[in-house]
Amino acid sequence: MFTRADQLLIERTEDTFPLHALEFHWDEFEPHLECFDVLQKEVAEFDLEDIDFAVSKKRVCVGFWEGDKYVPCPKQTPVDRFGQCAECAGESFIPFQDCIFEPRCDGEICDLDFCRREHVLYVAFYDTRMKIGMSSARRVDRRLIEQGADAYSVIDTFATRKKARDSEKDISSRLRIPQSHRQETLIRSLSRPVDERGIEGRFDALKITLGEAYGIKPEPLKWLKGYPIDLPLREIPRLEESWGSHRGELVGIKGRWLVFESDGLKALSLADLPSRFLTRAIT
Repeated sequence: MFTRADQLLIERTEDTFPLHALEFHWDEFEPHLECFDVLQKEVAEFDLEDIDFAVSKKRVCVGFWEGDKYVPCPKQTPVDRFGQCAECAGESFIPFQDCIFEPRCDGEICDLDFCRREHVLYVAFYDTRMKIGMSSARRVDRRLIEQGADAYSVIDTFATRKKARDSEKDISSRLRIPQSHRQETLIRSLSRPVDERGIEGRFDALKITLGEAYGIKPEPLKWLKGYPIDLPLREIPRLEESWGSHRGELVGIKGRWLVFESDGLKALSLADLPSRFLTRAIT
């Protein structure tokens, strides 16, 4: 398997990278990447406009928060699918991480507020591509901005996370609405104008179907138009592997994708950076 020269260098030096990426999130339409500076022992924001940095291959648990105090993972546990190890997740969030995707109960087993919290079911549009999903009611806007949606509608509300997930799977199966799309598929849409009339037409048809099949009355479409990027792009960006060196001029950010100019347009998944280590200007 081919390994780039910059990746070979990173594998030799990544243990010296000083910034441990903790979280990528949006505040309204402002993106933020928070890192822990292992030398200064403080949390700091990473400048996403300065695209001249390297990202490690290795991934280490992001630790947890005790109130306003950040606590690094005591065991510096390697991670893969999740950014936290089971021990740190149990300290700060959820003891059974698989429940993030497949809740086991309505809160009666784990006794967690998160599982008993009100959740909503939504339909999101990426141009005219549609997907169904669920979210805590208190953060649905942020979740859809994180995902780079162009518009969405809350179609139902549930008392618990598991009830929302069960309904999501049922509607997805019966109406053949996907629960996800490949990154490469969604990135291609960045080079085309958003077909707002097409989205409205698909949504109008969906409202009729949901009403007839489930008696559901979706909320009006909410448009998400504040991303810091000028669209459509002149070409389809090439999706970059996360670990490696990245250098270029910022074009903009939408959802998880940072798009930059570097011998053509490239896209980097910022959502894949937490748990990895970063450094500036490696050559």
